[in-house]
Amino acid sequence: MIATPRPFPMKRAFFILHNPNAGPAAHRRYHAVLRLLWDQGASTEIVETSRHGEGMGIAAEAAASGRFEAVVAAGGDGTVHDVAAGLLGSPTPLGIIPTGTANVFAREVGLPSSPERAAQILLHGKVRRIPVGQVNGRPFLFVVGIGFDAEAVRQFETTGTRQLGQVGFAGPVVRALLSERHRDLQLTTDRGNSEAEWIIITRAPRYAGGFVLCKDAALTQTKFHVLRFGGRGPLVRLRQLAALASGLIRFDPDVHIEVVGWVRVDGQVDIPVQIDGEMVGALPVEINLHAQRLQIIAP
Repeated sequence: MIATPRPFPMKRAFFILHNPNAGPAAHRRYHAVLRLLWDQGASTEIVETSRHGEGMGIAAEAAASGRFEAVVAAGGDGTVHDVAAGLLGSPTPLGIIPTGTANVFAREVGLPSSPERAAQILLHGKVRRIPVGQVNGRPFLFVVGIGFDAEAVRQFETTGTRQLGQVGFAGPVVRALLSERHRDLQLTTDRGNSEAEWIIITRAPRYAGGFVLCKDAALTQTKFHVLRFGGRGPLVRLRQLAALASGLIRFDPDVHIEVVGWVRVDGQVDIPVQIDGEMVGALPVEINLHAQRLQIIAP
């Protein structure tokens, strides 16, 4: 049973989109949260989906039905991204049961991994309203990567290493390093024009789960933090990855950071682009603030 204070009205009706492609530990956490919700008298309607993009329409339909007090994403950042996109502009809030590989967004919101705390927050957490970015009109929550890290995501998606969790990133990163090539990216923002070999646009201070990227970024802000990576070759990227892992990326001589209101990136159409850890489209991309905001259940 959950014996904790109840500062906000209890939510009782949940629609849950569950991505079943997770390891045994994630499955145990997910089912533990469900049991705790049921013990408190909550009702749940559950749909399983693992196909990227499918959850958007399902979440929108669930919210529009008016039968649920929250629509919950039980999965990783990809599942959360899809459900959030379906709920934009809706008064129905997004709840999260983190069971993914990195759970970057859940960490940024302050959601715990323990089933007891996760259930407590779903039942009694505060509903907050946050801004959301968009890439060519498509919503994103926390990050856009163009170039090297998007290549690593592409390798990760195609080599079947998701079941290994974050350890599974090692091989794709090595393959991205070995395939590193010159990428001429042209960046235009409300602060001017520049060039880069690799670009990260972020709304969150951390990256890939735990690395400090821009300590001044925040999901509540309406600005974007842009990191322009210069230099060429795998040794330069390896140095920058080491700086990222140690929290010192802002000191790398080939990395430049600026805060902007909007971004456009041009370059070759075969340069990979990822948003929230999922591959999308191709260049050019235009990035700005979405007109609608997202309601989320948070601590």
